[in-house]
Amino acid sequence: MINASAHKQELPLQGVRVLELSHIVAGPSAGMMLGDLGADVIKIEHPAIGDTARSHDNAGGTFYTFNRNKKYLALDLRQPKGKAIFEKLVARSDVVLDNFAPGALARLGLDYAWGRSINPRIIYCSVKGFLPGPYADRPFLDELAQMAGGLAYLTGLENQPMRAGASITDIGAATYGIIGILAALYRRELTGEGDSIEAGLFDTIVFWISQYITTAQMTGVNPAPRGTHNSGMGKTMGWGVYQLFPTRDGKQVFIAVTGNRHWAGLCDALGFDDWKCAPEFSNNRKRGAEKRRIAERVKAAVQTYTYDEIAARLYQALVPYAPVGTPLDLVDEKHLNEAQRWLPLKIGDKDFKVPKLPLTMGRTREFEVREQPACLGEHTDSILEELGYTRAEIEALKSDNVVLRSNRMLNIDSPE
Repeated sequence: MINASAHKQELPLQGVRVLELSHIVAGPSAGMMLGDLGADVIKIEHPAIGDTARSHDNAGGTFYTFNRNKKYLALDLRQPKGKAIFEKLVARSDVVLDNFAPGALARLGLDYAWGRSINPRIIYCSVKGFLPGPYADRPFLDELAQMAGGLAYLTGLENQPMRAGASITDIGAATYGIIGILAALYRRELTGEGDSIEAGLFDTIVFWISQYITTAQMTGVNPAPRGTHNSGMGKTMGWGVYQLFPTRDGKQVFIAVTGNRHWAGLCDALGFDDWKCAPEFSNNRKRGAEKRRIAERVKAAVQTYTYDEIAARLYQALVPYAPVGTPLDLVDEKHLNEAQRWLPLKIGDKDFKVPKLPLTMGRTREFEVREQPACLGEHTDSILEELGYTRAEIEALKSDNVVLRSNRMLNIDSPE
């Protein structure tokens, strides 16, 4: 038998060049994922402004998180000489990725029609608020998409919608954009032609709540918000046991019973021998009809154990369960550390952890950090030299403020 681990292949996107024109989360997270997969990603920022995440008041956490495995070019695309540099890059690149405001690239004269005239194989991908339609020109953000797309309604309390705690819309739409890029790269091998791809924040959220849209049409009634006290996740999802329970040491455990095997395991873990094979609980529909009764008994039993004790019993019985984890909990979490699911992040002289991409490829070498997040324009000189510019020409471009190589990492002040 061949040992696959002994024949690790290079990263799958090695040799693919991506030009990233983006800021904050949606575009940068897409560029980061492509970079982790092996692509040569050049992050192009305006010399005076840079990625606006550089100046966020969260200690740079957003910028540092989503900008590894990139090279940095500070380039003013509004100047003819800047556009000429970009044209040379497009001619020898595979993907142009952006999450600028609607129409921004067209106003610069750098949209897909222009790019295709330079390089018919080029693939453009834009992460926008809306896909083409009546609202395509509206500026939009993650929270707005969660509000308009129904997720905030479902997540929150009655008359009090709530956004999810993470930037899930930005990262989700970026991921769908990457699916489009990979499909276009595959087809380009057959046709020799690129494509223009758009991924929408609003459309991503609507896609995510598909099952609720279908059910609402079937019943004519909107589902109750998840946060409403009388709805609860168990009622919404239709399982007999699907909720949080308090433990003896003041913690909580989420227990999910979605099938007969889980039910038997839960009964074993909690000593419910009289319920394990009872006909009244023999399937999900019957357990769902008795969820309140079941929850009361499960709650009483779970409260006799500490979290670690009940977790051990549920693990042994193969019952799905989870703690309520916090970000700091995750830094020390057993699975993430023992399975080596972290990448190193260097900020100054301090070391931090950031999560790897949530996938593995058995015949591919491990994902790694090839480039740490860098200063504005960090690789400007080397990129221009690769394009054929002489040292004197590079210095002239700097003098004209077309390009910049700066030692500034964060806190770039945007112009008024």
